[in-house]
Amino acid sequence: MPLSLSVPEFLSQHPDLSIKQQAVRSPWTIPLYDPTGRSHGYRQEINLRTGLSLLVDDYTLKEDLYVETGSGQACEPALELELSFMLSGHNHLEGVPSRHNFLAASWDDTDGGRFHWQAGERVLKFDIHMEAGLLETLLGRQLENLPPSFRQLCQSDRTAIGQEACPSHQRFWQVTSTTLAMRSAVQQLLNCPYEGPTRWLYWEGKVLELIALRLEQASDRTNQSEQKASSQLQSDDIDRIYFARDILLQQLTNPPLLLELARLVGLNDYKLKKGFRQVFGTTVFGYLTQQRMKKARQLLVQQQSIAAVATAVGYESPTAFSGAFKRQVGMSPKGYQLGKCRVVS
Repeated sequence: MPLSLSVPEFLSQHPDLSIKQQAVRSPWTIPLYDPTGRSHGYRQEINLRTGLSLLVDDYTLKEDLYVETGSGQACEPALELELSFMLSGHNHLEGVPSRHNFLAASWDDTDGGRFHWQAGERVLKFDIHMEAGLLETLLGRQLENLPPSFRQLCQSDRTAIGQEACPSHQRFWQVTSTTLAMRSAVQQLLNCPYEGPTRWLYWEGKVLELIALRLEQASDRTNQSEQKASSQLQSDDIDRIYFARDILLQQLTNPPLLLELARLVGLNDYKLKKGFRQVFGTTVFGYLTQQRMKKARQLLVQQQSIAAVATAVGYESPTAFSGAFKRQVGMSPKGYQLGKCRVVS
């Protein structure tokens, strides 16, 4: 006979837990009840801080288990970010095998749902739930390095989208294998050696470590996809990239901004950036700096003043030029000039 675990029913029978459910650093646990005593386990939720919580499912099953997490009724849509690590067992509903994980972002307009865990296996699942605003706060501008569809969902505004414009297809979903570093962090978290306030700091640190590892994995996959796409440059695109190079060489002292350069050569800024790096092995700005310093070295050998050289290669002040020159060449302009004079003499 299948077993069932209803989170809403359990919390309604334990009003003290229902209150704690919303409180930060107040964990609650629902034990699995099997009259035969053959299956056992629990579900535990831990709210680490506002916008960041953990959910642990750990069951050893001799019968199928159905877990209800809510009423399943329609509700106001909310953006959900989730990292789920399947350490043991198989998540048949979401197609996540053991030792794999998923990163998800989606608009959800229903209150909970129902999960089915099959008998004959141990289910150990570790979830991190996070509000999009907290992720933006933690990452800042680095959010731009994440997969575009994931980033766009994180930055979307519920009030602007509206309930009727939040269909289920607005979703990011990525399943990958769980790395050794991730598995180690989860096991350390589940076997925390500390108590009291130190335990909470340890838990939160490990959760942030897991988020970092998983987002790095997502970024790597995005970069690989971009590199594959950029390797398929057409001959016309390559011609336009060389045209962009020529414009930079002609306008070293007052080069166009990236968007203007892209417009001049007939490419979008994304294709120009990626294609330029592929063709020349550096960024547009990196190439511009290289060429400016190449010309600066020639002028310094001719014994022109530092101020004159700075102006000639497009810098507004000798100080800014000197800093850029030292970063590129490894010595100050004056040091380079004196060294070359000794060689010549």
